[in-house]
Parts: sequence; C-alpha cells; structure tokens
Amino acid sequence: MRGAAFIRDAPRSFTLPDMSWTSNVVRHVLPNGLTLLIERDPSANVVAVLTHVKAGYFDEPDHWTGISHVLEHMYFKGTERRGPGEIARDVQLLGGYVNASTIYDKTVYYAVVPGTPGALERVLDIQADALTGTALDADELARELEVIIQEAKRKLDTPSAVARESLYELLFQRHRIRRWRIGTEAGLRRLTADDLRQYYHTRYVPERVTVAIVGKLNVERTVSLAERVLGAWERPAVPVEESPQESNGSRPAIRIMEGDVQRAIALVGWRSVGALHADTPALDVTASLLGHGRGSSLYRAVRAPGLASSASAMHYTPSEVGEFDIVIECERDRLNDAIMKSLDQVDELISRGPSAPELERARALSAAGWAAQFETMDGRARLYCEAEALGGYALADELYDRLMAVSAPDVRRVAAEYLDPRSGSALFYLPKGAAAEIDSTWPLPASRKSPASNATARDPAPAVRGGAAVVGGDVAVHESGVASLSLPGVDLLARPKPGSGLVSLLVHVPGLPDRETPRCAGVSRLLVRTAIRGAGGMSTAELANAAERLGGGISAASGADGLGWAITVRPAALDQAAELLRRVALEPTLAASDIAVERALQASDAKRARDDMFGHPVRRVLHEAFPDDPYGLPAVGEPDVVESIPDDQVREWSVSLARSRAVVVAVGDLETEALLAGLAPLSRWPDGKRNDEQAVGTPTFSPGRGFEQREKAQSALAMAFPAAPYGSPTRYSLAVLCSLLSGLAGRLFEALREQRSLAYTVTAAPWLRRRAGAVLTYIATSPEREDEAREAMLVELARLVTDPATPEELERARNYVAGTIEIAHQRGSSLAADILDAWMYGLIDEFHTDADKMRAVSVAEVTTLAQQTFHEHTRAEFVVRGSGRSR
Repeated sequence: MRGAAFIRDAPRSFTLPDMSWTSNVVRHVLPNGLTLLIERDPSANVVAVLTHVKAGYFDEPDHWTGISHVLEHMYFKGTERRGPGEIARDVQLLGGYVNASTIYDKTVYYAVVPGTPGALERVLDIQADALTGTALDADELARELEVIIQEAKRKLDTPSAVARESLYELLFQRHRIRRWRIGTEAGLRRLTADDLRQYYHTRYVPERVTVAIVGKLNVERTVSLAERVLGAWERPAVPVEESPQESNGSRPAIRIMEGDVQRAIALVGWRSVGALHADTPALDVTASLLGHGRGSSLYRAVRAPGLASSASAMHYTPSEVGEFDIVIECERDRLNDAIMKSLDQVDELISRGPSAPELERARALSAAGWAAQFETMDGRARLYCEAEALGGYALADELYDRLMAVSAPDVRRVAAEYLDPRSGSALFYLPKGAAAEIDSTWPLPASRKSPASNATARDPAPAVRGGAAVVGGDVAVHESGVASLSLPGVDLLARPKPGSGLVSLLVHVPGLPDRETPRCAGVSRLLVRTAIRGAGGMSTAELANAAERLGGGISAASGADGLGWAITVRPAALDQAAELLRRVALEPTLAASDIAVERALQASDAKRARDDMFGHPVRRVLHEAFPDDPYGLPAVGEPDVVESIPDDQVREWSVSLARSRAVVVAVGDLETEALLAGLAPLSRWPDGKRNDEQAVGTPTFSPGRGFEQREKAQSALAMAFPAAPYGSPTRYSLAVLCSLLSGLAGRLFEALREQRSLAYTVTAAPWLRRRAGAVLTYIATSPEREDEAREAMLVELARLVTDPATPEELERARNYVAGTIEIAHQRGSSLAADILDAWMYGLIDEFHTDADKMRAVSVAEVTTLAQQTFHEHTRAEFVVRGSGRSR
C-alpha cells in the first residue's frame, strides 16, 4: 500500500467548507408553546433527548438562592408514576445514562441511549414524565438537601470554583451572577417543598422549554411521539422577576483570600457583554488568542518560560451578561511576574492587534471546537437548544459565521474597549501565610515594560517536511473493523469513522513507566511534557502553531502502562499531524533549559495534586495497595522527587522510548487506505523490542491504611480491593459488578446517598492495568460521619454476596455498561483509546463484541467475583481527613 505525497512547506490550517450546521434540524412548536428540535443523524446507533429549561440561578430571588439546583436534584426523586430513583433506573435499563446540570441561565436534563428498537419511545416518556410531573415530596426534599449540602462542601474544597465565583462577586455589585450560586448551608436548609412548587410552577412552563431529540430516528414519527407525551402539558407562563441590572462602568478592585491550597491561583477579570452582543465573537476570539492552546500568547509568555503551571483566558457569556478573565496558577514567589507578563499580552493586543498567523490559529481552533461538538448526539442537541434559547436554533449558523469573520481590527478594538489592564479586578487565592507577601497595589501602575518586546515571538512560521509513503507490509483487517499493519518497529492501526469531519491520532509506547522507582517517579511524565517543548528542529511555539493551525493541539500523557501523545485534526491534515508526532516522539530536543522549566512546573503540579479531593486519595490508596511497584507511584511524581530528576535520566528515557516498539492508532473520517497512508511518517519508527519482552513481574497487592489531616470541609475516603488485570475474562463481570454499585441507579448511590444522605459523590470503579487490577471505591462526607460512611460502604459491598442482584438489577447493570461503550464510541478519540487497549492486550479480534459480552454476564458470575474480591483482610484504604472548615 502506498501513501500519498503529503508534506508542504507551510502548514495547512483547519478550515471547514461553507455549510450549515443546522440544515437538517426540524423545528416544531406544540400548541402549548413547547419547542421541539429534531434531527436525524444515523452516523451512530445512539439517540439523545435533551430538555432545556430557561430557568437557572438568574431566575432566583435572593431568598431562593440555589433553588434551581435543588429542583434539578428533585427531578430524579420521583413523579406520580415513578418512585425515587426509578428515572435513572429506567434509563439505565435501556443501556443509557441520564443526568442534568444547572447554570446561570438554564437547567438542562439529558438522556442518551443506544438506538435499539423502542428505546426512543421509552426514554422520551421518561423525560416527559419527569419534566411535567415532578413530585416534590417533602420527606424526599429533606433527605436530598443533606446531599446538596455535602455537594456545597465539596465545592468549598475545590480551589478553582472558590476563586472563580469570588471573582464574580468582586466584578458585579448588583447582578445575580455575583452570588455563591449553589447556595449556603443555612439558606438551603430554609427551602421548603412549597418553595420548590412555586418555583417549579412558575419557571417550568412550556414556553420556557425546548426539547431536542437527535440521533438515529424517524423525524415524522418522533414529532408524533413528542406531541403525544408532551402536548397535553398545560401551564401558563407568568412574569418572573429578573435580576437587578448592573450599573454602567466598573471599578477595579482586589481581593486576597487564603486557604488550605498548595499553589496560588490568580484571576484578573473584566465585565463584558452578553451572548448576542455584536462584540461577543471578537471577545471570544481574543480569549482564544490569549489563552487557548500552546500557541497562545499567554502560554508563550507565561507557561513556556515556567512562570506559571497554567495560564488561560476565557470569555463567558451566560445570556444577558458577560465576563472575561485570565487565570494563572503558579508558585507564590512567581505570582507578581506571571500577572505582569499576562497583562503585557493584553497590552500587546491593544497596541498591535493579532498577526495573520495568530488569527488563523484562533480560527482553526474555533472551527475544530465546533466540529467536536457535532461528534455526539447530545453535543448537537445542546448546541441547538442554546441557540434556540437565544432566539432561534439557526443562530448556531450565524454565531459560527460571525466567529469566523472576526478580523484583526475587531480584536484590537474590543481589547482596548473592554480589557484595559488598569480597569480589571483581581482575585488571589493563596496558601496560608502568603497573603502578607502579595503586592496589594491595584490597579497596576500604567508604566510597565513595553509590549513591543514580545513581537519577535509572535509569528512563528513552521515548515514541516517528511517522507511520503508507508513502508511496505501486509494489511490485516480484523473482525472488529480495525485494519492493522505490523512493521519492524511499530504497529499501525486504522478504523474509519464516517461523518465526524475529524481524525483522532495517538502514538503509544508501552512499558517505560514500569521502570520507574520511588527515586525517579514522574520521569515518564517529564519526558512527554518536555518533548513538546521542542522537536525535530522546531521550537515549542513552532510545534504548537503547526498543530493548532491544523485545528488540534498535541497532548501528552503517561500512565501506569505506557506513555505517548495524541492530536485530533481535520482529515486532510492527518499526514502532517503524523509527522509532528513523529518528531515529538523520536526527535525531541530535550534542551537543559526546557527540562529545567518542565521539571519545576511538574513539581508544582505534583504539589497541587493534593488539592484534588477525589484524585489525591485515589492515588494514595493505590500507593497503599502497591507500595513496592510502579503502580503505586503517582504518574506526576512527588514534588521533591521530580525536582531531583537529572537531565541525563530524561534523555535516557527518550533513548529507551526510541528503542521500544510503538503502537499508532488513527480513527476518523477517511477510508482505511487513506488513514494508513496518512500515517506514513510514523511507519519509519526504529526497529524496537516486542511488547512482551518489556514485561515485568506481577505486583503483590498489600492491604494497608493511611490518612492525612487537612483543613477541608469534607473527609474523602478511598478503598482498594485486589482484582485481575485487564486481559482477564473477569473484566466483563467486574464492569457489571461496579455498575451494580455505582451511578444514579447503583446500590451505593441508593444506600449511602439516597437513604443516608452521607455524600454527594459515591462511586465504585474497576482499575485494570496490564499486570494487575483493583476495585476502587470512593466517598466524600462530613468529617464526623467518616466512620458511618466506611461501615455503610463495607456493608453494601458485602451485600452483593448475601443479597445477590435481582434479575432486574442485573439487566440494568449489564445494559448500562454495554450501552456506555456504544455511546462513548461516538467520539473518535474514545474509540481510538479503546482500540489501543484491545491491541495491547491481544483482544483486537474480539474488541467489537465487548458490549455483547457485558450483556451475557450472569448473577452467579457477579456474586462469585464479589465473594472473591471484597474481603476485609485484603482491603487498602486512604483517608484525607477534613476539619469541617475549608477557608
């Protein structure tokens, strides 16, 4: 098989042909005023039903703050026809999932199911029943309020959420966006069932509701179904008190906060305009220019030189108001410099505007972002509903066209009008004891370093060249539809996915993390991070711009069993993207200065990981379970260990990578032959070891207990139980077992959240790797209820043996895990990751039967597995023990 010539002297940017995103949407308004948006999309056997209610935090008077979110929870607590929890159970029985989200201008409920016969009828009936007949039982409300209070405490333990909402309070003096949106514990406890009924009957009315149905369906039949289940709902629209409006102008202000956080977070924000304002597209592009991707000016000026671990910009427009912000996370001693450099980038846009290549990069990322939304049925439905709420679903086309039409003068004008660095407000959330050191002068003085000094780095013009043909070999086409080409040093895998308009590409090298020890944990992550700072004669800016002008950014990853890089681009750019990944993998520069910067930033990230009240206890319990194995080491490393990793060890890891056998996967909107041809640059991988030659021994699972004390509102408890590795046939039973326990319809959810109100988040999940496996459980609760939560968790795990799953429970759990696979494969990146796993574990020929095997799991298999797994003497545990206070 021969590949096409593909390298050009200049990068080919991501562009989309003139098209309508909404041309196939059918709009139908029922006599009661409810709007239906229906689109047939047969590209995947999936159907999404999304209910968009124009009611959110903006629609709450002060005495009802948080009530929109409370009502969202009560949506799942029963109707006249269904009891508490039955909505989630009924959807999972169809093999799908249901969830919801509340934000300032809307509440959204969505259900996504496989498109099996009868599924649409049933899921639409479920959604309609919940929308029109929510029960709002007082006893259920009392129990659920305790859950929501736990959710509010979890939010207080999330530094980024605290910082962002505190900034909104600083920026706005009157508008409801300034309130702590989820509500306070005292305010939530005051809410009554009558309050919810009043809110429900005045906000949830047909005229404020849009239902979008997208997927493999018949449009006329779907309209008829929707009319039957939603047409009889009558509820008159009534006036609703709007939010107090903000006065003109804003005043710069500063707020400094302290808490149990490991790294400083700084936000600089400005008030802007609403979603439909003429200046909004230009402000959106400005955010992309400043802070989206590795080619952005904030990344180049702040992240790349190591001043901050992250630097981003966002323009947020929840309907009637807008807010623009820059977010910096860094070590305290670099905070002032990071902020000054960030504001220099704003001054640069004001004084010079963006260059043509910069604007091209921003347009490419925006176009790719829109295309990514259309990969999934619920993504399409969400976009249509948001446009409809703003004035009509066809606005999606108009808003896209306006975004693509933004010019350099437009950006310069809006930056000058809205983003003057001396008119912004600043919020600092700092580790305890750091506030006294912060420069509280605000607004910043006007006399700062001239922005002209950045001009030389603004217009990198990379030239990418490479080979033009795949090295010869026999292509095997597997029953799963995956084509494979095994070459001396690499396996190339390809799977077409028509209709997406994208191709996802990943390069994976197995085995290297197996060599890590406690003295070098994190070196694999340090390598993949440093490699994208320069490779193949290209600088970090050149690599970033070359990738992002194709519509995607190069992402790096290292895990327990391997490391690699990935990118998603337009189909015509696959060959060029493959050349970029080849250079990153095989020709990294690994300059001492680059390693030093990434080493410091990774050490900061390792320290910051302790603020993740889910990820941190899970990582620590794995260390308890595998104390003498790389599986027990954090992929990001420990701060002091990362800081001590020498340059030579990073380069040694790179040499080992080039000598290892690699796997390359491409999934997307091309035929098999074109996908393999596009991988031509990666076919020239050096002849490396076979994967089985890189294997190390099976680790021993060790029971253990650990804890740490923190000033947090909650305690987070993680447990681990030993299980077989990924390749074991028991993985199917294990997935069903965890499905019985987890999710909105799981036993843990029912017993620990619904009945006892112990937690907002409670879950069980398989952790399966090449050499070992585990079942992980997690719950976060009030510190005084830690023992109760632990005991309740253990009781429910044991009950899988003493009280085996009923036939209905089993069918629901099996359908759910099987359906989750089918739904996830709407996204090319998800499909590519699963193909990689199947190949690595020798399962590529049966990869396509995974869902069927999930549906064949028996009660006996689940019960036996639970009996073998959940033993007190084999359990590992780690607790992040809170104090009940967070800040």
